[in-house]
Amino acid sequence: MIRDLKPGQKITEFFMVRSKELRSKKNDNGFYLALELGDASGRIFGSLWDNVEETYKQIKEGEPAKIRAIVIDWKGRPHLSIERARPAKVSDKLNLDDFIPKANENEEKLLEQFYEIVKSVRNEHLSLLLKNVFMNEDIKSQIKKTPAGKLWHHCYEGGLIVHTLAVTKVVENLCKLYPKLNRDLAVAGALLHDIGKITEYETKGYIDYSDEGRLHGHIAIGFHYVASKIEDIDDFPPDLKNQLLHLILAHQGSREHGSPVEPMTREAFVLYYADEIDSKLNAFERVYEREHEEGRKWSNFVKLLNRFFYFGSNDTEKREKKKNYVLK
Repeated sequence: MIRDLKPGQKITEFFMVRSKELRSKKNDNGFYLALELGDASGRIFGSLWDNVEETYKQIKEGEPAKIRAIVIDWKGRPHLSIERARPAKVSDKLNLDDFIPKANENEEKLLEQFYEIVKSVRNEHLSLLLKNVFMNEDIKSQIKKTPAGKLWHHCYEGGLIVHTLAVTKVVENLCKLYPKLNRDLAVAGALLHDIGKITEYETKGYIDYSDEGRLHGHIAIGFHYVASKIEDIDDFPPDLKNQLLHLILAHQGSREHGSPVEPMTREAFVLYYADEIDSKLNAFERVYEREHEEGRKWSNFVKLLNRFFYFGSNDTEKREKKKNYVLK
């Protein structure tokens, strides 16, 4: 598995080809092949320097390839110095589903919790809307399989329901702390805020954007989907409609981060910060799992957040320090 690779290892493994690119060599007019490869545990980059153009034509993005390589250290990260690459064959008997990262949680338990919250909404219009959306068998089957991200947070099969549940539970608890919040509105917004991701992402050996997802984005997709469902309900209050749709549009906080409007209601502020808490902590955990090891206190620089993550001292180090300071 990619997460277990260490510099110095020689490997022959199957990986999913996420992307391929011919790049110019610095010292002559030739090319080398840059590959982004993946499996269920993560992704890694590799470079092939021989038989480049023929290999480029043979292997396909979204299909597995057999890779023979040496793992090297490149700027503090494992990198594959590829000796040979070929497309997978039918005789290799691969299961493409094995390359997709998946949630560790039991999906049936997640669904049970999710639908308990759906049923807890008492406002008759919001309750009917949620039932019309989530009792749809197609939506029900997709929500437990859809990722919540491509690379950053909850980027695995089932990530959407894990993320949505966590955000909704944070919102529920904040509603108990701040009684002026409209609990049913805030919870409905939390349940629906990422519904567009069902259409935004697709899995094809790895997680990627669908054409509609790349062109429109999940906020626009979700907004139009929920708006159309509201239109099917007689006498849905216009102000309630506006506030609910605002929650979907504003949940990423600013135009810079993809929201066409900024939060302008109590419930929108709560949803935005709940979404931030869960997405950032999940991303932190992914960095921790990937990079933390004995004696290491800091992550590599995380470009998306423009900072390092502090892992802290591990138990072994704490015990050793304690020994050194014992008075005799």
